[in-house]
Amino acid sequence: MESFWRDHRGVYQMIIEPVSGVSGELKVPSSKSYTHRVLFLGLLCDGITTFEDPLICDDTRYTLEAVRSLGAEAHWTGVESDGNVKGGEVYTGESGTTARIALAIASLAEGRCRIDGAEGLRRRPMEPLLNSLSQLGVETRSRSSKLPVEIKGPPSGRAVEISGQVSSQFITAMMYVGSKIGLDIRVTDGLVSEPYVDMTIEVLRRSGVNIEKDQDTYHVDGTIEPTHFSIPGDYSSAAFFLAAGALFGKVKLINLHEDSVQADSKIIEILEKFGARVSRKDDTVRVVNNGIQGIECNCDNFPDLFPILTVLGVHAEGETLLTGKQLRYKESDRISNMVQNLEKMGADIEELEDGVIVRESELKGAELDPRGDHRIAMALTIAALGADGDSKIKQSECVSKSYPNFYQHLKEVTDHER
Repeated sequence: MESFWRDHRGVYQMIIEPVSGVSGELKVPSSKSYTHRVLFLGLLCDGITTFEDPLICDDTRYTLEAVRSLGAEAHWTGVESDGNVKGGEVYTGESGTTARIALAIASLAEGRCRIDGAEGLRRRPMEPLLNSLSQLGVETRSRSSKLPVEIKGPPSGRAVEISGQVSSQFITAMMYVGSKIGLDIRVTDGLVSEPYVDMTIEVLRRSGVNIEKDQDTYHVDGTIEPTHFSIPGDYSSAAFFLAAGALFGKVKLINLHEDSVQADSKIIEILEKFGARVSRKDDTVRVVNNGIQGIECNCDNFPDLFPILTVLGVHAEGETLLTGKQLRYKESDRISNMVQNLEKMGADIEELEDGVIVRESELKGAELDPRGDHRIAMALTIAALGADGDSKIKQSECVSKSYPNFYQHLKEVTDHER
């Protein structure tokens, strides 16, 4: 199905061959978002927080190391902590969730902390979070309100205002602070990706934190206790294979809880809107190709679905309009990234300020550059399955950020006799 080759600069590329169909069954990997949240929760609890089925990938490894750097004993089965945060150096790679939650938690430290990340993460916005910490009397030092950040607490206030328009991770981060000191968090300008905040609330409530919402304000108390978690399957990772089934055959995915609050569980409803045949029973979802039609979809609450929805749009009859406020501020500018790569493949796609218009197109194989964005790389791989000719995905190893077994799983469900 695919093979690695390395060019003269040492950059790995994945060669993707067209397929005659997609068929098979996969167990969905565990949720990256839940794994992050449970690890950080363990740091703040006095005692041992245990968990099963964590997702082990690049991003969660950085969170595990961050939790250790901030004072806890952390392993892939649990975290032991006295509930106190230690000062120190924290490196977060390209993981925005790690950086933002660690940055807020560092304000609780017994000493000065420095939070840094890789080049791509240094470009991502942190200003709303730094502003909210400043409202609590926390000292922060940075250049242009981006990483690296030096931080010195402790917080002295109990109420903050924070913009919800850039990233829900800022609100999540402040909820972790609130779980220790008690905090009222007023969200201004509305809230993008609200389901991710709902996930945070679910995890914190499981540990005894009381969180109530009154209009635009979250009231978070300061009680947190260790508990045990079973990490659920990840709809974000599942979306690529669900889309592959809708486009090229049929798939059966297990480990997808029906009542999940995950933002990307919306993929089920969106596939049905496209016209794919979707059925589910308990934690199993089946998707069968049925021909799809263009749709309009706002991705504000699930920006990680945007790349694969764009690929679905290429194959949908008619026109598909996809929009989202924060699509240019993820691991890459996902709007321009998808447009430029799909144009190389011959797609009829139009770039908008806040999204794309994509029309049904015949794709051809091409050399594609996801610019290190894992979700772009996986989406372009699915697109390449239906192209005329082979495609090369540059820096394809970036999928290890969230889904290390992606290409192995893809091989298990693809048929290459074409």
